[in-house]
Amino acid sequence: MQLRRELRVALDLAQDSGSIALAYQRQGREALEIRDKGSDQGLVTRADTELNAAIVDALSEAFPGDAILAEESVDISDDAWRRADRCWQIDPIDGTSGFSRLGSSWAIHIGLIVDGEPALGVVYEPARGRMSWGVCIDDEREAWGRRENGAPFPLRRQPVALDQLRLVSSKNHASPRIAEVMEALSVAESRNLRISSTGVKMMTVAWGDSDLYVHPRKGTKLWDTAAPHAILRGAGGELSDLRGEALRYRGPSIGNDAGLLACGASEHPEVSRRLRALADVWLTVT
Repeated sequence: MQLRRELRVALDLAQDSGSIALAYQRQGREALEIRDKGSDQGLVTRADTELNAAIVDALSEAFPGDAILAEESVDISDDAWRRADRCWQIDPIDGTSGFSRLGSSWAIHIGLIVDGEPALGVVYEPARGRMSWGVCIDDEREAWGRRENGAPFPLRRQPVALDQLRLVSSKNHASPRIAEVMEALSVAESRNLRISSTGVKMMTVAWGDSDLYVHPRKGTKLWDTAAPHAILRGAGGELSDLRGEALRYRGPSIGNDAGLLACGASEHPEVSRRLRALADVWLTVT
């Protein structure tokens, strides 16, 4: 496997960060020091900022030539990450809202972008006891999962009939647009899994617990998708914007402003074709 050292460092960082985050949760909401970041950027906790600093410091020491784009320390005036051949994209706690409510649907994301493509990803779900990782570079594509104290096993998506797709959608932000997705793809409500966290949702697709994730608007950022994208691709899935076009990890924006569509690679062309008319309408609405 290529990127062995990078993967080892990322896995160790994710494991250590998960232990710290769980320790904060066990102390209760007061210990989290929850605050709103403002400007519709969501919540942040003491754990987010502490883990962000620790991960950034460790990666800077281990790989001093690499750029880093991390949620809680991003400087939008610094565009070094856009020019870099290698850029780590970090979300210290994806799903802070659920984390701050002491729930289990949150994850730690550590992703490496190489030449603008997701090359390595680690997504750790500490409260669920699931670690996922993947490498996609040159012709090498693989993804692995491990349950707490279990042995690693390969993640590999199997083709799914379009009339049997299982959707995963937001637990806390139900959108009328998801109802339109369900109608367009004939997804019954009984096949709609609702949970928090972009990363957790995409890992349900990689692990085969669901088949389709649609985020029908802007709002997610590159650090939300970089790590899970590498894992999903390594598992035989694909992630794109709502029109089926590639995500742009070198910018110009830090946002995935055309939404997200994740599913198996074999289903992706037809799913994106069926959703294109909806996407064209949604993406013209400000």
